[in-house]
Amino acid sequence: MVSSEVTGMKSWIQAARPLAHVNIVIPILLGQVAAWHVTGRLSWLWLAASLTWGALDHLFVVFSNDFADREADTGARTALSGGSGVIPEGKLTPFQVERAAQFAALSLLLLSCALAFAGRAWTPFYGLAALLLMWLYSFHPVRLSYRGGGELLQGIGVGIGLPSLGYYFQTGAPFAPGWVIWPAMLLGVCSNVLTALPDVGDDARAGKRTWPVRHGVASARRFASAGIAFAAFAVFWWTPSVSMTARAVMSIAPLIPLLAGARAADPLRAAVWSSAALNLLIALWMLAMLLGL
Repeated sequence: MVSSEVTGMKSWIQAARPLAHVNIVIPILLGQVAAWHVTGRLSWLWLAASLTWGALDHLFVVFSNDFADREADTGARTALSGGSGVIPEGKLTPFQVERAAQFAALSLLLLSCALAFAGRAWTPFYGLAALLLMWLYSFHPVRLSYRGGGELLQGIGVGIGLPSLGYYFQTGAPFAPGWVIWPAMLLGVCSNVLTALPDVGDDARAGKRTWPVRHGVASARRFASAGIAFAAFAVFWWTPSVSMTARAVMSIAPLIPLLAGARAADPLRAAVWSSAALNLLIALWMLAMLLGL
């Protein structure tokens, strides 16, 4: 017989969505790797600090998202769906999830202030920006994830904010270089569009005007494919101090799963293949910078 403590722990692990943490940790690591690529130096302490900051930001995002979507969440899930489902499944109450989001937000701000005293004075700005973006994305009166425009906020957050945070912790420069943030921002927008593809029916019924709902599945697929291809070209063209061979590999290899996604008839399969292309591009990009290829 499973104890209530074990059941409760499993519910909180489900609510924390550990696998979704990749959406936070990869952009932070991208900024850290770019800093290594530029300076040739890496502080393990600041790497650990950035990953801790990212873990708290992740918890704030997933708990806030569950609470904000509690009325529209049907409980249906795909491999790419947002939300943990703990509230519609009755595993946790909205009050519990709301309190968890508030605790994560407070912890994020306290850590940001501590890191400011440790030598990174801009960190509270990043903490407040993270809270503001989530509020604009999910909560009244703005709620851009429902009104339309949530993909742009995600692009700003994971494409500009998180890579810049990682870069800042290593170098002290407040923002990552343009050759990092502009391709990353485009990929962040595309990621939002792709994760919304399988949920287009539920989102439309809930009044959630995601990109696929506003423009249609076919148009959303074309936009995401083109965006990833343009980002690959930008990585090829702009990344400094990387050999032409490495640039070609990291820009062309992701086109293979991208073409598979373009040919897939099912929106979920298309989104999975295109997401694989996006993540492969980022992985090869970081590998080339990390190894100095």
